[in-house]
Amino acid sequence: MNRRNFLTIPFVIIGILLLSFVGYFVITKNSYVGVLSTTANCMIPEGCGSKYKLFDSSLQTYTPLLGNIKEADSGLILRITGSRIILLKSEAILASSYSVLSKIPYHDFLVNKAGEYTMQKYPCLTHTVYGKVGTNYDKTFSWQLNGNMPILKVKMSGSSGSYELWYDGNSGNFIKEVVDPIGTVFCR
Repeated sequence: MNRRNFLTIPFVIIGILLLSFVGYFVITKNSYVGVLSTTANCMIPEGCGSKYKLFDSSLQTYTPLLGNIKEADSGLILRITGSRIILLKSEAILASSYSVLSKIPYHDFLVNKAGEYTMQKYPCLTHTVYGKVGTNYDKTFSWQLNGNMPILKVKMSGSSGSYELWYDGNSGNFIKEVVDPIGTVFCR
């Protein structure tokens, strides 16, 4: 065997191993859970990116989502089966299938429940705008899975502390209130 063939063989083997490794990650299906967000009617000339986004449990970070997704599932918690792919400078999930884990779109439901709950328990923190009860505190939204039960959360934060309300994402039933710091008195 000449020297040239001797040097070519390791490069061929490394190339085959690399292709096998890359192929493994492209073909492997993984499961991802998050809240679906749909961008409709993008008004920015440059575009708004992927039409579908899958948000993490804090609803702060998302991954673009591609595939056959129903817009009607926007705001619901989904379990996506798919593969991570590279799009230009970012990753995305290419969905091959998905299942819906919650029945209630989180945003409007939690805004309304926050207003209702606050009016009943902390009326000093409420106001009414256009016939809807709102809170004077800033709201942040999140979710979690407790076994198979999806939990939708809304946290109201202000100068005195915060209170977070938990609801069943399928029935809409109230689960609990978490006050931080414990023992905070919001209305005197």
